[in-house]
Amino acid sequence: MHYVSRSAWFVYAGLAVVLALLAGCDSSGKADRTATDRPSDSDSLVIELAGADSVSVFDLLEAGHEVGFTRTALGVFVTRIDSVRNGSGCFWIYSLNDTMPSTAADRCITVSGDRVRWHFRRTAN
Repeated sequence: MHYVSRSAWFVYAGLAVVLALLAGCDSSGKADRTATDRPSDSDSLVIELAGADSVSVFDLLEAGHEVGFTRTALGVFVTRIDSVRNGSGCFWIYSLNDTMPSTAADRCITVSGDRVRWHFRRTAN
């Protein structure tokens, strides 16, 4: 029998939660998807930021907004931007150059000319 430590179990459980949230945003089943130039029907708010050389998506957000977040083994999970909190089936997710990366915002590094969008998105029903 293979023994899984308690800390490893928490990492696996956290990963499952993050993946379930990401899967709820994309009914096509693809990990990455292309966003349109305008917010999707499920976005109620979009914040646009300009990328900067060697700065993470998360650091860009923190530079101009009050941010609530949870730090996990996979990176940060944004729970609030300014006064808008995750809840009621909506949460914050980012896109980089019209693509939804599968990397946490603190681990995604931008370059000058990148376009970052934070989408307040309702999960698919």
